[in-house]
Amino acid sequence: MKIHVIFSCTLILNVVMTLKTNTSLKKQFTEHSTVNDNKAFPYMAAILQKTAYLSSGALIDESWVLTGADSLYTIRESSRTLRVRLGTVNYKKGGYLTPIKFFEIHPYFDDSKPQFDVALIKLPHPVVMTPSLNPIKLQKRPTILAAMHFTVTSWPIYKQKKVYKHGVYNNLERALTVKYLHPSNRERCSEELDALVPDEDKALICLHPGIDSDPCQRDVGAPVVLNGVLWGIVSSWISEDCDIEPVLVTMVSNSNISSWIHSTIHGKRWRRKYIGNNNNLI
Repeated sequence: MKIHVIFSCTLILNVVMTLKTNTSLKKQFTEHSTVNDNKAFPYMAAILQKTAYLSSGALIDESWVLTGADSLYTIRESSRTLRVRLGTVNYKKGGYLTPIKFFEIHPYFDDSKPQFDVALIKLPHPVVMTPSLNPIKLQKRPTILAAMHFTVTSWPIYKQKKVYKHGVYNNLERALTVKYLHPSNRERCSEELDALVPDEDKALICLHPGIDSDPCQRDVGAPVVLNGVLWGIVSSWISEDCDIEPVLVTMVSNSNISSWIHSTIHGKRWRRKYIGNNNNLI
């Protein structure tokens, strides 16, 4: 009788622990809402190497996608294997899949620093605009931020190991998710960045990470949007010990970013507009 009771208690305990684990995973998942209809984010782009996901990006012109530089930095010789999928919430299927013509990394990008972490991808043909496939406008001027929330969309593949371990949500890494992040403390962010990259043109926004965010992982290339306008791109940069928590975002309104984007899209030679310390940190 005692053996049966002990066995029953052990079985119940295991079931409860399993349910708690799955509930915890579901809670983490629901904190970042999934997107079922791409019409809300028609600018979203998935950058792929063959079929493997590299980063997110934003369609900013009928022939150009803006993304993070770091994900493309080491594959210059393999650019023929790159693909871009547009107009879908699932980077594995649907929408419009196209090879690329070429890509350009910002000339001042340094993979040991967070600033200038942007790249432009040229598509071989202009895309056909639809309600699910449309470019987004870029923020033109830096603005002091009040208490507001940015919309950050990406495919969070960094979670798939945790998910597969428990056999839950097999397609999580393919689902487009949306977060709403607000700017982190301006003074604290400025102090941390000054210690890392003193006397540099930072051109960065610091966003407070989500509740279950991992400071050792970033949503690389994720568009950061406010009121339907693109403010920046999430940088892949992380500190050595993952002790810098804020999400670092490269501002497209910075003069050395916006002028480079304009010159590249129009096939002109880019010259640095301002030299020296042009701190547009928000």
